[in-house]
Amino acid sequence: MPVDPQYIGKDAPAALAAWARAQGLTRFALVCDDRTWPVLGAAVEARLAAVGAEVQVIRLAGPEVVADEERIVEILLAAGAPGDRTYLAVGSGTLCDLTRFAAHRSGRPFVALPTAPSVDAYTSMNAPLVISGLKRTIDAAQPLAVFADLDVLCAAPPAMIAAGAGDVLGKYTALADWRLGALLWDEAIDEGIVAEMDAAVDAVAGAAEGIGRGEPEAIATLMRALLASGSAMARWHNSRPASGSEHHLSHYWEMMLLLRGAPPRLHGAKVGVATVLMAHAYARVRTLSREAAAALLRATPAPDAEREREAIRAGYGPIAEEVIADQGEMLPLAPGRWERLQGEILARWDAIQAIAVRVPPPEEIARLLAAAGAPVEIAGLGLSPQDLADALQYAHYIRSRFTIRRLQQALGLPQALSLPPAP
Repeated sequence: MPVDPQYIGKDAPAALAAWARAQGLTRFALVCDDRTWPVLGAAVEARLAAVGAEVQVIRLAGPEVVADEERIVEILLAAGAPGDRTYLAVGSGTLCDLTRFAAHRSGRPFVALPTAPSVDAYTSMNAPLVISGLKRTIDAAQPLAVFADLDVLCAAPPAMIAAGAGDVLGKYTALADWRLGALLWDEAIDEGIVAEMDAAVDAVAGAAEGIGRGEPEAIATLMRALLASGSAMARWHNSRPASGSEHHLSHYWEMMLLLRGAPPRLHGAKVGVATVLMAHAYARVRTLSREAAAALLRATPAPDAEREREAIRAGYGPIAEEVIADQGEMLPLAPGRWERLQGEILARWDAIQAIAVRVPPPEEIARLLAAAGAPVEIAGLGLSPQDLADALQYAHYIRSRFTIRRLQQALGLPQALSLPPAP
């Protein structure tokens, strides 16, 4: 019987071995770390060895593995000349991103074996890597297949499961941001992908309580949504279907923690809290009449490129010049672009309101996150009020994309610095 190349079920190592045999694959480089080796890596090696495959194990040591250039070099040196080996990533997002990049640069395929339903990057063809302290999304390899062992997923740390739910629920604001970019910044958009992602996030919202209880069917629903999100990014050839202003806040916090030498926080946990914040921004837009928006636009001065550069330098410190270089046409705006944007905002205010209405109220997103076991407040991430204020002021510079934060800037709206109390 053919094996589904996006397998979610029992005994994933056996399914992998059957699939590999059907594909004629016999030589592998297995990338794991000290946590994922006993959870799944050893079982994968044993199962492949039992069918005569050759497996080279690359086990990354240390309490925390960061997807940075140091670990990339470690994997490539350990792999040596990979020949006809297929890379296996046994772990969650960080290990998968490192492995997909190493496989891509080695000209070799790779297969993902998730150990937690924690991120949506498993089926992506991009790798968010930290290079010289700056979070960058870099072209990498999409997996030939994904084998997710449902028992392993259900036994993952609850915080990692909840982080996956936060990553998916972040699509509520990410998709709204993409719609804003298409409406106001001439971005291309794929309504078919948007519809698929709408369905995925709604499915996870409906399963939030089951996810929080670790129920297998709810965990499978979450994993399917995560795989769908990664596939959407691969089809679109960048992260726009799955990443918006909420991810920018998460990436900013991650980069600042790295610069401070502080321990990282789970990506999806940060995304969840940031989604509540950005839902506040959309809720504020929903309260504005066209007349109120017109008054705000009249009162908001045009952006000053040098002032924006100084803001980036204040917010990003040693990596500021790289961030400035990534601003593209948003810094500085082309002549007449500011006036055109103001006119489009006012002319399309009803459409902007329609986009905002699709984002659930922040209280509802906080309820869903809490049901899944995820934090809803900045304190739940171990971050400070200053971390929050800084991210709201500077995070939108991470990507040259139009989001709700760019709309807030155009309207001169401050972002609220508080979250609703936890349910």
